[in-house]
Amino acid sequence: MTLIPADTKDAKGPQGPSMPTMNFYPNPILEPEVNAHDLPPYTETDTSPQNREVPPRQAPAPIPNQKVPESNSISANSEVHITEPLHVLGSVKSASNIQLSNDVVVDGKVSASDYVKLSNRVIVHDKVESSSNIILFDGVKVVGKLQASGSIELRNGVSVDDKVKASGSVIMYGGELGVKVVGKVYASGSVEISGNVQIAGDIYTSGHVKISPSGIGGVYLGGKIKSSGGVNVEGELTVEDHLVLSGGLTINGQLHCKGDLEVNGNVYMTPGSQLTVSGKRTIHGSMKELTP
Repeated sequence: MTLIPADTKDAKGPQGPSMPTMNFYPNPILEPEVNAHDLPPYTETDTSPQNREVPPRQAPAPIPNQKVPESNSISANSEVHITEPLHVLGSVKSASNIQLSNDVVVDGKVSASDYVKLSNRVIVHDKVESSSNIILFDGVKVVGKLQASGSIELRNGVSVDDKVKASGSVIMYGGELGVKVVGKVYASGSVEISGNVQIAGDIYTSGHVKISPSGIGGVYLGGKIKSSGGVNVEGELTVEDHLVLSGGLTINGQLHCKGDLEVNGNVYMTPGSQLTVSGKRTIHGSMKELTP
């Protein structure tokens, strides 16, 4: 049996009458006229980041204070070097040298057969002794005295509440933080003072004294100066008390003595220098001008 598929084309039959065209929107839609006075006022909305509400910051949690390690007294035949925070509840003693730095506190004395070097926030609540030299700098406080068989050097932020005594020379550089000595200064050698230095006590030396009151703060001398080798003043110096010199005096600048001045030698002054004495002036020698 044969299947014949149906014809899928539209059959063309007779055409009926045409349908009339209908307009569903006979009248146009008109937009109402807008008057500018009828509009609401314009309000600007600021969306900048600084005007947005930011939740309040929470304060960081406090960091607990770290306890500084403690140690009993230290006594060693070899060198002692401490470069980290430490609280020594007694003394520090060495048959060699001692170096302490970076937040070290010693309740007792510091004593060494060789040199002693203290720096960067070190506090000694007793004396410091050395059979050699002593060097203190950058934030050191000593409640007791300093005593060295050699020289003593104090630089930038050093405070000594007692006397300073050296069989050699004593050098004091005030620097930015200054140097302060409450007691007297003894030296078998020379004494050199420069910058921001305060010495409340007398100065005794078998050598000469050089004073350069330059930098911040100048030099403050509250006591007498007894020097066998003479005194050299460079810059402006004010002495609050009497000034007694066993040797001569050389001035390259200005010297104002608020007490009595006694010089057992000659006084030399460079051109333009000044000497002012509020008390009694006694010079066992002559005054001379130095030629340039």
